[in-house]
Amino acid sequence: MAKAQKSARYNIRVVDRAVSVLNALADGKPRTLTELSKELDINSSTTFRLLATLRSHNLVQSEDSTGNYRLGLACLELSRAYHTGNELRQAALLEMKVLRDDTMETVHLGVLDDMEIVYLEKLEGLHAIGLMSSRVGRRAPAYCTGLGKALLAHSDPNFIQDNIEKVNLQKYTDKTIISQAELLNHLEHVSRRGFALDMGEHEKEVRCVAAPIFNQYGKIVAAISVSGPSGRIDPVEQNQELIDRTLRAAYNISKNLGYKKEIT
Repeated sequence: MAKAQKSARYNIRVVDRAVSVLNALADGKPRTLTELSKELDINSSTTFRLLATLRSHNLVQSEDSTGNYRLGLACLELSRAYHTGNELRQAALLEMKVLRDDTMETVHLGVLDDMEIVYLEKLEGLHAIGLMSSRVGRRAPAYCTGLGKALLAHSDPNFIQDNIEKVNLQKYTDKTIISQAELLNHLEHVSRRGFALDMGEHEKEVRCVAAPIFNQYGKIVAAISVSGPSGRIDPVEQNQELIDRTLRAAYNISKNLGYKKEIT
C-alpha cells in the first residue's frame, strides 16, 4: 500500500487508522486482531471496529480457524483497476515486452515515492531465475537499486538534499554505497551518463541497467530496468548492447508520454 501523505492537515483520523491497518497487512503476513492492535498502537475495540468495517467492504478477510486477518479481494480489484487505467504503465508495456524479448532478461518499471521505489510492472525474463525479490507493488530502497538511482539522479536536487538525511543507508551487500557524500557523487555520475547500474548493491548476485523516463514536460516520472544474474550479464558495465537497448526503450516510452527531446 502507498505511504501516507506528508501533510495531514485535512486527514480524518478514522480513515488514517483504517489505512494503517491495510498498510500493515500489505506485507502479506496474516495477523490476529491482538497483533494488529499492538503493532498499530490502537486499542483492541477500535481495531475490531476498523476490521469489521473493512471486512464489510471486502478490503480484509478473516480466517475462522485461526482468527487471522489478511487483505481481501477488493484490494485485488482496486489493484487491477489501477493497472488498467495507469497511463504510464500503458505507455510502457509494449516497449517492456520488446525489451524483455530482445534481452531475455527480467524488465521492471518503477516510480519514486520519497526515497523508495515502487514496482509498477515486472515482466519475468525468459531464462529461469529465482534470485530477485521484486514484485509488482513492492517497495525497495532507491539508493541501492538501478531504478532508484536512475530516478534520484534526475530528480530535483533540493528533494535529494531534503530527504537523504532521513534515510538509513543500510549496507545490503559489500557493494552498497552507505556514504552520503559518495552517493551524491555517484548520482551526479549517473545523471551525466544517462543510465544507472546496479552492481549487486541490493541483491548480491543481481545486476541491472536502468534508464529514466520523462513526460511531455521533460520531468522524470519513472524508470525502466533490465535485470539478470551476474553470471549471465557481467561485466554489465561493458555490456553496451544491453545499455543501448535499455536507453532506447526508455526513450520510446518517454516519447509515448509526449517527450519531445531527440535522443543523442
